Amino acid sequence: MRIFRILFVVILIFLILQGCRDDTTWYRGNTHAHTVICGHADSPPEVVTKWYHDHGYNFLILSEHNHFIDPDSVKMPENRRDDFILIPGEEITGPKIVHTTAMNIRNLVSQQLDLEVKSEIIQNHVDGSLGAGGNAILNHPNYRYAVTAADILPVRKLYMFELFNGHPRVNNFGDDEHPTTEDLWDELLTEGMIIYGVSSDDAHHFSKIDTLYSNPGRGWVMVRASELTAGTITEAMNNGDFYASSGIMLRRSSVSKGIYHIEIDQEKTLRELASPELRGKRVSEKEDGFVIEFIGPEGKVLSVTKSTKANFAVNDSYAYVRAKVTFRRMHQDRGMEEFYAWGQPVFTDERMEND
Repeated sequence: MRIFRILFVVILIFLILQGCRDDTTWYRGNTHAHTVICGHADSPPEVVTKWYHDHGYNFLILSEHNHFIDPDSVKMPENRRDDFILIPGEEITGPKIVHTTAMNIRNLVSQQLDLEVKSEIIQNHVDGSLGAGGNAILNHPNYRYAVTAADILPVRKLYMFELFNGHPRVNNFGDDEHPTTEDLWDELLTEGMIIYGVSSDDAHHFSKIDTLYSNPGRGWVMVRASELTAGTITEAMNNGDFYASSGIMLRRSSVSKGIYHIEIDQEKTLRELASPELRGKRVSEKEDGFVIEFIGPEGKVLSVTKSTKANFAVNDSYAYVRAKVTFRRMHQDRGMEEFYAWGQPVFTDERMEND
């Protein structure tokens, strides 16, 4: 009987631990990359796919301009890992410089090319993506400053946009006359929109690494999902269960019991920043190191911590709270530069219930 009692206790403890276990994993991916099919990139689909596979990514979208790429049509690396997939997609390239990644679609998304109002063009892209079984990511709004918050706000069922795009001609950080994409994000969030920030490469050039080229490895997302499938990754991103990065790796980005937790993985971050593909934002500040900020409506900074770990109590004092991590360093050729990771907004108002 004693043996059975011990066995019962062991099984009970096992079941309790299983119930407490988090059955999710972080998956690294890029949602925006080009091949020779677009006419202005330098590598075929199999080479582009191999680059991301060999650099430890878990998923990739070959987002070609108005061209649907079926993953089954792409030759995979001979040593393909089990934890690497292609997600079917397309970059819907519409009039007025409005571009949208259609993620996890089952066929080419057609569009109305005679539309003149940008919000209607974006809506057409979103509706087309949904109709093809996928979801939409509005791409590089600051490319030629083509898309403003006023263009985005009327759009329904758009839950993702490119907060950071690694192409050197995309103006992520604005100028004296135009807002940064972060300012744009806070305007959308403050006005009551549910929208999450994506970071991508928009890579075109794989044969030459240079700051003037749109190289791979400059922007990515880390998605928390129960398994690595096109469907689960897309659903997780559409629900904001990911963080975006231009070079920083996090050990934790989560909210539990009303506390927003951020913890930096310093070792992985420094390893990433040794990559020749990465280039940071040039800044005039002199102090290096990590900074964690929690940000609320209208872009107001609610908390600043100069450390690799920080927490923030989320309550209804603010309609939303998002996290931003900055790493600043001296580069031997470019002076001081910054890299970022962005945690997604947590909402405390009625917008989640009304969605």
